[in-house]
Amino acid sequence: MRGVVDTVAKLCLAGVLVAVSSSWPGAGAAAKTIEDELTAFPVIPVNGCRGGRARLYDECGSQVDLFEQALAAAVRENKVLLVSYGAEWCIWCHVFHSYVTGVHTAFLHRFPDAADTETYTALLYERASSDPAGAAIELAAFVRNKFVLVHIDDQHARDGDKVLQLTDAEEHYNWELPFIFSVTSEGRFAAGLPSAIQTRRDTDDWFRGYDRVGLMQELMRLHEAANGQSVK
Repeated sequence: MRGVVDTVAKLCLAGVLVAVSSSWPGAGAAAKTIEDELTAFPVIPVNGCRGGRARLYDECGSQVDLFEQALAAAVRENKVLLVSYGAEWCIWCHVFHSYVTGVHTAFLHRFPDAADTETYTALLYERASSDPAGAAIELAAFVRNKFVLVHIDDQHARDGDKVLQLTDAEEHYNWELPFIFSVTSEGRFAAGLPSAIQTRRDTDDWFRGYDRVGLMQELMRLHEAANGQSVK
């Protein structure tokens, strides 16, 4: 166990693993994704914004404009808009994006600290009891076919909170990131994603992820709510 502990380079303020040796068992397993097939906003990198370092969020542009562009795309494609309200420092924001774009087995996340003074790297291994590829592909295909995804920045953008106001999502926000919710075709809050489906290991075998079955079920619920169907 000592050898495993020695591979951990650093812990961030919230206890987040920030660097792991590539000698950790499972290293080298390919991270699979079909991200390019999902309609997602913004287009990253955002050139000219804070050095183009952001991996999920447009930290400089208008979040209201971004939301309206994404909503228009969702209506045009006959899909539901899924909003991920968060920030680059939020590892769970990166984890969620990885899961809905089909990544499995090995996850490489790069993100700054909340003060935006350091950049961390987390290399996480799923250690599933069976091959997760099938479930990962099924989840990503469902998201790709049913949703348009927009990442709304809470930290640097000047009007991220205004998106919550315009969608009536503000009253449902519990100040935890990511705040993930669906909206109707009119851009109004429909339903939010609970954090109970998150999975985590806080031992030396550190991990952050989702139960894909539970995540699929909850995303189905968000989709139904946005379409005005009954939500159990």
